[in-house]
Amino acid sequence: MNRRRNWTKHLFWLALSATIFGMVFSESKTNVKAVESGIGLAEQNAGLDAAPENLGLDTSMFTVGDLKGYINSKGKQANNLAMLLDASGNTTGPLKAIRMTYNTGQSTSIWSNVEGGNYIDIGKKQTMSMWMYFGPQQHTNITDEFGDGMAFVLQNSDDKTKAFTHKGNNIGAGETLGVWGMDNDGAVSSAADIAKTAIQKSWTLEFDSHGNTSGTPDTSDSFDMGLNDSHIAYGYPGDADTYTRYGSAPYTLPFVGTRFGGYYYTMKHDDYQPVTLHDGQWHHLTISWNPDTYKISYKFNDKNRDGTKGLSPIARETKALKASEFGEIKDNKLRWGFTATTGAAYQANLIAFESIPAQAEGTAGATIKDNTQNKDVESGNSVNSGDSLSMNYKLTYDSGRDLWSGINAHLVLPENVTYNADTDGNIGKVVYSDGTSEPIKASELTEVKGIKNVNHVLGRSLYSSDPATENELKTATITINGTADNVDKNTNVLSASSRIDSTVLILNADTPDFVIKKSRPINLKMEKTSVSVAPNKETNLTGLVTYTDGSSVTGKDIKIFAKINGTDLATTDIGSVDDSGNLKLNIPYDKLTSETNTVEIYVKDADGNISTKSTVKITKAGSLALKVDNYSFGDINQANASQLISRKGNWDILVSDSRTDGTSAPWHLSAQTNGLHSGDTDFNGFMVYKDTSGIEKPISGDSAVEIANGYKTESGEQVTNVGKSWHDADGIMLKSTGLSQVGNYEAEVNWTLSDTI
Repeated sequence: MNRRRNWTKHLFWLALSATIFGMVFSESKTNVKAVESGIGLAEQNAGLDAAPENLGLDTSMFTVGDLKGYINSKGKQANNLAMLLDASGNTTGPLKAIRMTYNTGQSTSIWSNVEGGNYIDIGKKQTMSMWMYFGPQQHTNITDEFGDGMAFVLQNSDDKTKAFTHKGNNIGAGETLGVWGMDNDGAVSSAADIAKTAIQKSWTLEFDSHGNTSGTPDTSDSFDMGLNDSHIAYGYPGDADTYTRYGSAPYTLPFVGTRFGGYYYTMKHDDYQPVTLHDGQWHHLTISWNPDTYKISYKFNDKNRDGTKGLSPIARETKALKASEFGEIKDNKLRWGFTATTGAAYQANLIAFESIPAQAEGTAGATIKDNTQNKDVESGNSVNSGDSLSMNYKLTYDSGRDLWSGINAHLVLPENVTYNADTDGNIGKVVYSDGTSEPIKASELTEVKGIKNVNHVLGRSLYSSDPATENELKTATITINGTADNVDKNTNVLSASSRIDSTVLILNADTPDFVIKKSRPINLKMEKTSVSVAPNKETNLTGLVTYTDGSSVTGKDIKIFAKINGTDLATTDIGSVDDSGNLKLNIPYDKLTSETNTVEIYVKDADGNISTKSTVKITKAGSLALKVDNYSFGDINQANASQLISRKGNWDILVSDSRTDGTSAPWHLSAQTNGLHSGDTDFNGFMVYKDTSGIEKPISGDSAVEIANGYKTESGEQVTNVGKSWHDADGIMLKSTGLSQVGNYEAEVNWTLSDTI
């Protein structure tokens, strides 16, 4: 009896223990229950309805992943539900987006068609941009959870388009995102075995919207332990170092068969960035490959759907990617694409493209030039009211299989700028890299709700090379001309985002934000407009600088700009302005290159306000100047004997005496010539100077002959016409000494004017 009673108690203990262990340690399985398909599809279509403008999709560029032979979490043949959809969620019509998942228990992938020319060329700069949608802020059934996100994948897997997380025939779901390894068996003790189930030879940027943090073996729910629910991170799915083992070896309780314990794995998240994903918004992503550094740069939420810059973008650059992770990359071509999975939770995952490097790789940038101040306007800089501005949009084609054609520039122009047409009715132009151009007519300027826009379709396509002709047309610069408005207070002008549209590439270009300074005209009045200067003396010019609005002048902020006879003077050498606006401009004598010199002067303050130009004439006082012209003698017949030949016409030989009044030293004018010649024939005779007393002095050879002199007898500039005082029988004449050959004879006369005693 006692023995029987003890046996009963023992059985009871075992039964109780089995119940306890069954509750705590039994193998856990994910219950994947499909939601009503209409709910998921409705959420998907709501996302499609709100999709930003995008390229649409060339179906030849993508291949839906091949999941044949894989078994999903429901024990059925896996069916890749990725679809190319139009705006209504259909597969016909203009294709607008790639649908990844929308219900529970789904596994999807989409890959670039390498054979069709869509791949990442790791030997070139590559940039792609797209919009991503992760579902509404909450499900229609508000108690439903979201899962799991999407992954951008670069891969060189031998599986090609069949690449997907799998263990044998079982396909990955939930936390794997279709690319990471499978952690659904607590008996797996090696991280290498986890890595083998991932997509091999790959690198992944994940957008994980479901935290897998249970730390329970067998459940595929531990990769994100210690992290927030939604995040971005990257890593190498096929690398054992990506996974870290926790837990203990599983064992089975004797007589019961229940296993408890077991291993689970967490995942290394390189450059982990927490971010909100499922919020009902489309999120912009730009991914760039740098062939020189082997690094990837990615920007998430970098712009809004209207093209303006995102307020809080995530902008990161990876470490140099490990080339060994990809194995041998044939022809520098990497396949790229997206994978996505859901487990017991669901969400609508959508992708819409703006640029695909295989089609066309290009850039667009916007700058502003202040033509008045001759400077580039950087973000936060200021311009002055009334400054001439140029808005410049530079488009550059880098590479691709397609021409960048049908380029439609939807330009949103900065506010507080007036865009007026020139005399030809143009407000701008497009200049191509080969020097050709096309006008942008004023009729292309429109205004919507106070915002000025230009819509211009470029007349030419851009391309990097034409194999037949070896030509290229890589750049086009669109310039719109305007004038900063006159404003009565400093006015902030916000960045304006423009859209460059085409069938192969969509880009945005944002002008810098800047400030238009309050209109503040500056005046310059010179004390004298004409002065004279003594020999070797510095010229001292004075003037007054004022502001029209009566603002005080800060002398150190005023710069003086001057030109003498068209040549610039250095601003540091010519003078200063004090705080009362008094200008002093000192000009060295050696800068006066003419007897009468024209000086143009203007000033500019620290804000770039510029005065009108003032002109001052500077005459060298205490100097002599000579003005001569070409002269001739009368025609002669052959002469047998010596004779004098008179001058022909007026010989106006002008001596200008601007020496200081009272100067007692005379001036002297002399002449010298080496004779008259007709080609290689010499004239048989020479020039002479005959004074009023009849004395003849030959003007020939090395010695100069004085022909006139005079004194300073008048105030200011005194002009003497030496030739006017000569009569027919005196002055410079030509003397013939015999017969000369017929011809026209010329002579070069060297004149010397001096004031030496």
